[in-house]
Amino acid sequence: MMKALVLLCLLYVPVRVLPQRVYTLGNDGHFTDSLKMLVARTSSDSIRCANSYRLSELLRINGKPEEAKRYSDTANALSIKFPYLRDAAVFYNAYSYIASGDYTGYEKQLLLANNKLKKYPGRQANSLRAFVLKNMSIISQLNNNEKEAMRIIVNEAIPVAKQSGNNEILSALYRSLGIIFMNYPERQKADMYLKLSIDCLESTDNDSPTLLESKVETYAIHAENLVEMGSVYAAKRSLDKAFRILKDYPGSNLNNLYYCSEGMYYYRSGRLKQAYASYDKGIQSCARHMDRLGMNRLKYMKYEALCSEKKYEEAKQVLLDLLRSPSLFVVDQKNWYKELAQTCELLGDVKNANHYNKLYIHLSDSLHNAAFQKEINQLEARFHKAENENTIRQLKARQERMGLIAENNKLYYGIFGLVCLVLIIVFVLFWIRANSHKKLALEKAKNYEQSLLSLGKQKEMEVLQASIAGEEIERKRIARDLHDGIGSLLSSLKMKLIKNPNSLHELNEQESQRVAVLLNRSISELRQIAYNLVPETLLKLGLEKALQDLCLLLRTEDVSIVFHAHGIRPDITESNQIIIYRIVQELINNALKHAQCSEIVVDCSQNESLFFITVEDNGKGFDASSPETLQGSGLRNLKNRIELLKGKFQIDSAPGRGTACNIELNI
Repeated sequence: MMKALVLLCLLYVPVRVLPQRVYTLGNDGHFTDSLKMLVARTSSDSIRCANSYRLSELLRINGKPEEAKRYSDTANALSIKFPYLRDAAVFYNAYSYIASGDYTGYEKQLLLANNKLKKYPGRQANSLRAFVLKNMSIISQLNNNEKEAMRIIVNEAIPVAKQSGNNEILSALYRSLGIIFMNYPERQKADMYLKLSIDCLESTDNDSPTLLESKVETYAIHAENLVEMGSVYAAKRSLDKAFRILKDYPGSNLNNLYYCSEGMYYYRSGRLKQAYASYDKGIQSCARHMDRLGMNRLKYMKYEALCSEKKYEEAKQVLLDLLRSPSLFVVDQKNWYKELAQTCELLGDVKNANHYNKLYIHLSDSLHNAAFQKEINQLEARFHKAENENTIRQLKARQERMGLIAENNKLYYGIFGLVCLVLIIVFVLFWIRANSHKKLALEKAKNYEQSLLSLGKQKEMEVLQASIAGEEIERKRIARDLHDGIGSLLSSLKMKLIKNPNSLHELNEQESQRVAVLLNRSISELRQIAYNLVPETLLKLGLEKALQDLCLLLRTEDVSIVFHAHGIRPDITESNQIIIYRIVQELINNALKHAQCSEIVVDCSQNESLFFITVEDNGKGFDASSPETLQGSGLRNLKNRIELLKGKFQIDSAPGRGTACNIELNI
């Protein structure tokens, strides 16, 4: 749902001339008034036409469709006399297809407008053509062809926008690229293009009716991406920029987007009370502006926050409210039924859990059947097309043979030609067969090499897993021996000294106290060593409690360690829990040992079979691109454990700005 919502918003967000916009600050009054005066007082038909188109779009944005149509009809009547305006009218009038939901017709009009506008070299034509190309890329995204969307933006739209000299248009294109990478998700690349978009906006000083809206939208989207990257401090700065604009427009529907990003920021920062407040404000704003898709997204985010606090009854009510929404995507409805079934199961409501699970299965089957039917129709269409082409080829061949017979009018030549044709066909068939056998042999050899490489990799992983398992078994044995052997002896000695103080008659009081202190310290350090070898909390209470205890244990007077957990499930296997625990332990120890920091933030979350770890410190940082810094034995052990779970590891650091380690594991 998020992808469709963002794409639709982009499709409707104009800079000067795009057909319709969803987000507005409601501050376009002086623009419309000035354009009305220009249209009324200008004697030039071409200027009246261009300004009438612009005025029509602004009036439609501000909810005045009848007045907008009047100016649009005036512009269409005037455009007939001017070639450029007549061609530009194809784009302006394409809005009617969007209004009726005909995206195929809209796409055809965009292609037609782009072809017509290519012949005009001026800045105004390039600006308009850049918007046409941008909308073409968005239609490709809606058709799940993001590769084509990216090609249109990078190879066509951005060069045209640069020629136009309009930074606001260029910013919109960079923002589109950023959202495409957010959907993959490629957060670092998305961050790069969103920063380029912000730079273009902040360097723009033209008097545009949509500049402030573009800034607020880009700041909010950038903040959301930064939160997903784990850069909550940078996200707060971007949110503050958006707020400084929005505070003067409390009735703007851009608050829908702002409160969504703000809620995500508070949620990832562990401030759930503020997150709920942001979600509720966003839901109220969406209700005022009848933004059903935005409201559904905010409610689902609130549901996730409630689940993280184990408030399952409230979470259940939010899901039921979502399912009553009149604007539902079938895919979202299916997923919400699944979530509702799981929530009811956690509440012990087995009857309703089974009921919602059946609804989920029914919708899943329906979607599968629809997709299957679509594939059948496509295959049938391709078959008919191939059949028609084959019929055409046969007709052409028959006409050629008839012409040959008519020209020569001799049976001998006909038979001779037929024999030659048969021989050629046989030769071609033999050649194709030999070529196919050769390709098949090469493919088999290639597959065999890949199988050997895969088998070697699998054996390597088995050896690594066995090594780590053996290491953990040895840790358990040593910890048990330390705790049950030496630990018991030290504890017994301490108790005897306490119960029989006369046994210390040869020592003075100060020396007796020193012996007791040394015994206490020895026992404490022995227990610490045993805990580091095998954390008892992990074995008894699970991963989340063990990680929380680890952060408390390693906290010092100089370094505070903050731990956040989101959705960590208790059914993770013990071996995977130990690997995750060792990874977090190694990251914290590295920060304490090398970073010279005062604060460490540890964030662990789980989404289905994916486990995410982020450890961030505010220390001195280091050059992450330097190979010398990544050759330590600690990092090698860390990478081995991450490879064991087929994970991804990323370090974001530079001298003077701290270090952030992001890990994604398949559990």
